[in-house]
Amino acid sequence: MTHGRATLLALLSLALAIAAAAQPGAESAGPLLERSGDRVLHRSDIRSRGGRHGELRLVARGSTRVVQTLLYTKLLRRVLAEIRDRERENWPAGAAGSEASERYLAALDSAERAIPIPRIGDRGAAAERRRPLLIEFAVSNSEAAVMLLEPRVSEADGEISIAGARLIERLDLPRDFVQRNMRLIAEEHFAAERDELTWLLAPPDPDAGVGPGSQNPPDGER
Repeated sequence: MTHGRATLLALLSLALAIAAAAQPGAESAGPLLERSGDRVLHRSDIRSRGGRHGELRLVARGSTRVVQTLLYTKLLRRVLAEIRDRERENWPAGAAGSEASERYLAALDSAERAIPIPRIGDRGAAAERRRPLLIEFAVSNSEAAVMLLEPRVSEADGEISIAGARLIERLDLPRDFVQRNMRLIAEEHFAAERDELTWLLAPPDPDAGVGPGSQNPPDGER
């Protein structure tokens, strides 16, 4: 092999590696996506026009806390439009956090386009016509991010399970934005647990002796 050919092959390999890294989902989400030990603290159905569209979950993922919106619906575009409306109410243009919100909404649009649309002529159960999308707001002691994923899901006796997920995009956004959105989303779905949410959503502090990783909530909470 000539020196010139070897150089060309090396440059080609480098270009392919760069292109692969640029593909959606190629960036590793690291510990924030290590869901093998996920523990669901609370869950609630997501319902609106058209019935049930998925679940909202508060998840403990090791030392990470996650607000997980699991959508599994034939009306994905409509449900995302409702999410966009609420997001713009919470983060009006020009307000602190609005730039991060716009980045999140743009990524949400891209993620929806990345989820395949079943062919109209397909026959089969209604489940086969549903489109899954997983939105995760996650915060640990050192990281805060929003992750958009295409999950592999199954449903039995009305309970939706996640068998795995393909990362579409990870957004490393300001911690204040991620944490406030986690609380706003959780408060909408878990009104009865409102007083407990601060404790549930905070990553455990190993030196504090109190927190989601402990056996009991602080005094005065359930």
